[in-house]
Amino acid sequence: MTQSVLSRRQFLQLSAGVTATSFLAACVAPAAPAADSGDAAMATTTIDIWAYPRTENDGDIVYAPLNEGFHAAHPDIMAQVEVQPWGGRREKLYAAAAAGEAPDIWDATTDTVPAYITKGVILGLDDLLSADVLADYTGAEIDAASMDGVLYMPLFEAEVNGIAYNGGLLSELGYDPATAAFGTWDELYALAEKAAENNWYLENLSTFNWGEFLVTVHEAGGQVYADDRTTSNFLEQPVIDALTRWVTEYDNGWVPLEYAIGSVDEQGGLPDYWSSLEQVTGRREDAACVQDVEANPDLEFVIGHPRSMDSSITAVSGIVSGQGWAITSQSDAVDAAVTWVTYMLAPEQVGTRANLAGTTPVGNQAREFWSPAPCTAEYVDRFGPLLFAGVDTNTLWQESKVVAGPQFQAAILGQATVEEALETIKTEIDALLLEQYG
Repeated sequence: MTQSVLSRRQFLQLSAGVTATSFLAACVAPAAPAADSGDAAMATTTIDIWAYPRTENDGDIVYAPLNEGFHAAHPDIMAQVEVQPWGGRREKLYAAAAAGEAPDIWDATTDTVPAYITKGVILGLDDLLSADVLADYTGAEIDAASMDGVLYMPLFEAEVNGIAYNGGLLSELGYDPATAAFGTWDELYALAEKAAENNWYLENLSTFNWGEFLVTVHEAGGQVYADDRTTSNFLEQPVIDALTRWVTEYDNGWVPLEYAIGSVDEQGGLPDYWSSLEQVTGRREDAACVQDVEANPDLEFVIGHPRSMDSSITAVSGIVSGQGWAITSQSDAVDAAVTWVTYMLAPEQVGTRANLAGTTPVGNQAREFWSPAPCTAEYVDRFGPLLFAGVDTNTLWQESKVVAGPQFQAAILGQATVEEALETIKTEIDALLLEQYG
């Protein structure tokens, strides 16, 4: 990402004289301090950390400066960061854990906490982190990193997502991009009808985008899973309204039909109509106001608005998502691992890391140490407070996508009614809930 004032390119230019050779899996450890003459060498505990790349060379750009500060504060702990590839990351972690070779700490994602718990890989941190360490987090950020009230992976970065508008297309449709707002479904439908006259799409909806469906349900004032996870709400009106909206948009040609056909892999190579300036609104992440315009200078990127089905329902912007530090349950250096995580969760370190990695920090105080592009800061301010987390975001995420995707397709293609599709989903999902949660 490139939203920080000090871009990765600039940082690389400034530090070119001191960077080491970049490897895909770069192992980075701070140099041990020189022992005072006459003193015995200081005993050290080594901890292994698996991280995943955000820059061209996270080892030098991100972790070398962060670990330099850590080692100065804790010379008795040697933190070794190995930057792993994104591909197959969960499978590699599970295999390492099964072989008794898991790292002490790894960079975990919010949507896979349940799987980590089921696999017995992750350690609960409630009794290991003090309230002071967690004081800068919002309630939603704690919820996103927890399961059944237990904190597992306190976040160090957020992915604030919301709605953007193509200002150029809005102008051609007769709207003033500076004042246009499409916060209710009726307003969206009116925009969609105008866009369709010019052969433009309203947005993009993928039948395998489970997160987007959850957002649509919450826009309708609903929730997919019961708080106790004993049942699902697929036949409740808000969920029916959500899938009905998707079917309506597909039926009218307001969204690309090809995203209702095929598998996740097959959808991966489909056209990006937002980038080609053929889509009026789009769900974008916080740095997109910089990245999208860099990719296509003709794009007039306008920060949009949170949505709800109607004005009686509180609008939402999206799901709290991001990355957090998790400690493996088989670590034999838990105290040292907790010390490293505690250091890296301090607001100054969270903000500094976001600058180095070109990402967005969690918390409030951390933003005092963050230097984003102005449009990114505005995007985060508008959408961040209206992100949601909770039972819907940490229950059967992968399973829900696999079960629901084909049934969403059936409803969209006219092979089943909305109610029939949701009833099939509910039957399969409720069986999974019973199996996993009893």
